[in-house]
Amino acid sequence: MFGKLGRSAYVDIDLDAITNNVEVIRNCCANKDAGVIGVIKAGAYGHGSVHVGRHLKRIGVERLAVATIDEGLQLRKHDIEGPVHIFGNVQDWEMEACLENALIPTVCSEESIQGMADALSAMKINRQHSESNNVPCNGPLPGTVHIKVDTGMSRNGCQPDDLPLLIETCAKLGVPVEGVFTHFADSWDNMEFTRQQLDLFQQCISPFRGGKLRFHAANTGAILHGLATDFDFVRPGIGLYGLPPGDANMRFQAFGLKPAACIKGRPTLVKKLPAGTKIGYGCTYETVDEEWVATFPVGYADGYWRHLSQAWFVVRDLTGEKCPVVGRISMDAITVRLPGEPEKNESFTLMTADYDPHSSATGVAARVDTIAYEVVTRLSIRYPRLYKHGKETTIVPALSLDSY
Repeated sequence: MFGKLGRSAYVDIDLDAITNNVEVIRNCCANKDAGVIGVIKAGAYGHGSVHVGRHLKRIGVERLAVATIDEGLQLRKHDIEGPVHIFGNVQDWEMEACLENALIPTVCSEESIQGMADALSAMKINRQHSESNNVPCNGPLPGTVHIKVDTGMSRNGCQPDDLPLLIETCAKLGVPVEGVFTHFADSWDNMEFTRQQLDLFQQCISPFRGGKLRFHAANTGAILHGLATDFDFVRPGIGLYGLPPGDANMRFQAFGLKPAACIKGRPTLVKKLPAGTKIGYGCTYETVDEEWVATFPVGYADGYWRHLSQAWFVVRDLTGEKCPVVGRISMDAITVRLPGEPEKNESFTLMTADYDPHSSATGVAARVDTIAYEVVTRLSIRYPRLYKHGKETTIVPALSLDSY
């Protein structure tokens, strides 16, 4: 397999784990008809937006979402169809690209709505709206937008009091508004504040319930807690990939989500070193006895954190033994102490698809005081990707935008 992939390390992505995670998410929803908007921004959190996007569509996920216009264009370039939301603050001058590529922008100002109106006018789109200018349920019209309301995160979105004005502006300018949404700041760990945000959002949308507008608020943390899952859509991000929005504690693991990605590797060189041999930059490790040390072709340029130097383990696939990383992690290589001479072409797992505190993405996050999001989004496109779905496998070469 390594020969086919063209490198002695690769990211292994289990699409069936993602299928499992979508099922878990759907089962958490109070509204069993709620559509899933699968968030695949940042290269599907390092897993590869094109192949993950295709898989999500194949298993019936209703919509996709990214953060930027370019990410949306990447999906369209690879013939991924259906509604695609842009969740970043879309500027007025970006609306033409949204319109041309059937992307659904987020708006939160009169200026951005005017930008879509100008784009519609320039392209002479024939808009057939309902009396209330809301998009009919059979699909988004050209130029459809969603309005975001800031209920407490203070990052994106309009002020709550501005929502009626923005809906009115859409109607006046002939811009079809399909939905209204908000985003929770701490939906896994801070239920009190999340409920405050939800209460404010419900107050904002109350005058507009019962019509054709559609609403959504629940991210992964909220979905797992059963909050805001009675709206029209839910928006899982990190949960799609089996990773937690906070710590990978037993409370999270009980839901049955499965991490989708691991890193596989094979040594590019193995040496039997005598006692007293220094290893790596800064000579931070010295062999005590005669030791077998393997070099693997991954480093911090691949997203393998330098902070893990002499504080991390890789797993020997043949035996399940944990082998310590010794010496400093450098840009392109790590060195690992083995219990003995390895067999020819042995494989190792450099990041495990579980919640092991010493070898997994969540373990890395805890070790370097960050979150699992950052760990997986750092997985470089220098890694080839191997996608597995049942008995099917798909290889994406290193440095290919298809893997991102």
